[in-house]
Amino acid sequence: MKLKQFQSHLQKEGIDLVFLIHPDSNIIYFTQMKPSFAFLLITPDTASLYLSKLDMPPSVKNLSVISLRKDWEKKASDPKVKKIGINKSSISLAYVEKLQKMYPHAKLIDISLTLNELRAQKTPDEIQKITKACSITSQAFNSLINKFSSKKFKTERDVAFFLEKFIREHDAELAFPTIVGSGKNSAVPHHVTGSSKLQKGFLQLDFGASYKNYCSDMSRSLYIGKPTAAEKDHYNLLHTAQTEPIKAVTLNKPFTELDKISRKHLGKYSSYFIHSLGHGVGVEIHEAPSFSEEAKQTIKQNHIFTIEPGIYFPGKYGIRIEDTLLFDGKAKILTTSPKELVILK
Repeated sequence: MKLKQFQSHLQKEGIDLVFLIHPDSNIIYFTQMKPSFAFLLITPDTASLYLSKLDMPPSVKNLSVISLRKDWEKKASDPKVKKIGINKSSISLAYVEKLQKMYPHAKLIDISLTLNELRAQKTPDEIQKITKACSITSQAFNSLINKFSSKKFKTERDVAFFLEKFIREHDAELAFPTIVGSGKNSAVPHHVTGSSKLQKGFLQLDFGASYKNYCSDMSRSLYIGKPTAAEKDHYNLLHTAQTEPIKAVTLNKPFTELDKISRKHLGKYSSYFIHSLGHGVGVEIHEAPSFSEEAKQTIKQNHIFTIEPGIYFPGKYGIRIEDTLLFDGKAKILTTSPKELVILK
């Protein structure tokens, strides 16, 4: 991806070497592959992937591949290195100590923020892959609706298996474990899909495809049986709380402002919205940009992120509607499945 741009930053900051260690997702980003085990060493002029023989070497411009042997430490060591960049959020203390032995005169610098910012604005190739992942995800949902029957789908796991099978049959992998929550299980945002029987009420889906290592994320709330007037009202309210912040997406707007818009539309139900409005999507299902108050991030060109408000009534039911969006001067919804309340019989 943006290897040359990253190397220019290293030169400017006087960083001699960046040392990335599996399973750091930045290795996937720079190499466009998911290795079983690897180290990636980047200097202002070179990039070397130390890769296990068990993996197929990637074909990436300006990246050399070195067979990972037992003596890799000796080969990688360099007494002239004075400043090493590390991703503090993805390195163990054991490897910090190893680097200190390999480069005894070097200072370790956390460059995680730089990496996050680099990946937040997507390239055309990344946009194409995420768009494809979103298309597969939307198609899986649409196929589920068309083929749903109470005879064929009896448990949460049946629904998850159908979605996952569709995704895999369309040249993709799972972006994350599929969430299917029926009835009161829908009130748990990160419910673990199980053998619970499908029952009357809301059926919450949260799932996504990963196409060539790039993720998508979508949530839809279905209903089995006949909803009450109150349940319809709650759904319609949440639908508005999801569409209004999307309408408000503009360049340089703080992500926290979108969150406030959604909560304002929820009114007295805003206390039942117990997580952030969204997150960035890329090679990881959760990455920059962040919606947190602490991050203070704003919308930039080619950001890809989710909008996913939810309201959860413990022990009763929950509703969440989520789309993956691209900002390319305006908000473009990449997950295109309908959001009107679908009633299943």
